[in-house]
Amino acid sequence: MSALQRPYHFLIRRVHSLLGLLPIGIFLMFHLTLNLSARFGSIQYDQVIGAMRSFPGIFVIELIVIFIPIAFHAIYGAWVVYTGQSNLLRNKYVRNWFYVIQRVSGIYTVIFVLAHVWMFRFGEANFAALQHIISNPLGLIFYALGIVLAVFHFTNGLWAFAITWGITVGPNAQQKWSYVCAVIFVILTIVGLSDLSAFLR
Repeated sequence: MSALQRPYHFLIRRVHSLLGLLPIGIFLMFHLTLNLSARFGSIQYDQVIGAMRSFPGIFVIELIVIFIPIAFHAIYGAWVVYTGQSNLLRNKYVRNWFYVIQRVSGIYTVIFVLAHVWMFRFGEANFAALQHIISNPLGLIFYALGIVLAVFHFTNGLWAFAITWGITVGPNAQQKWSYVCAVIFVILTIVGLSDLSAFLR
């Protein structure tokens, strides 16, 4: 990489990192929390989703706040996967495993989000539609993996975000932050799988 390219790479890396938290990570937490409405039955869930879809200017909001940031994050992330090199076989440390899983989870999450948006943004977005999909074991596995890997990608990215932005300096601070991120991962995974289980009843 030339000296001229380094400042741009530095900037893009930080924008990529920031978008993973704001707005993508915030939207993920909002979406998982919103879907808890399914625990109260199909009528409640459909009313919540209907209200969201009928919100004035929702398409523009989704485009600017969700779709464009996700597209940028995914495209740059794909470039990182393509150009990155893992030393997993030489150094089998936990963080090296996390490096690999972060890339795999990113790829799966992009596929998962595209499939989810295609089915529910351009199809029927209601309780019965999702219930039909996950009534198939393959659909259930696809969604369960999508939730777990999306949450992992976010929380592991949150750990890296603190390093990238100079928030956690030194091994001790990074270790403590990893515990916080692990707790966030567990909580969001429980919420996400709880959402999913509501459609199995």
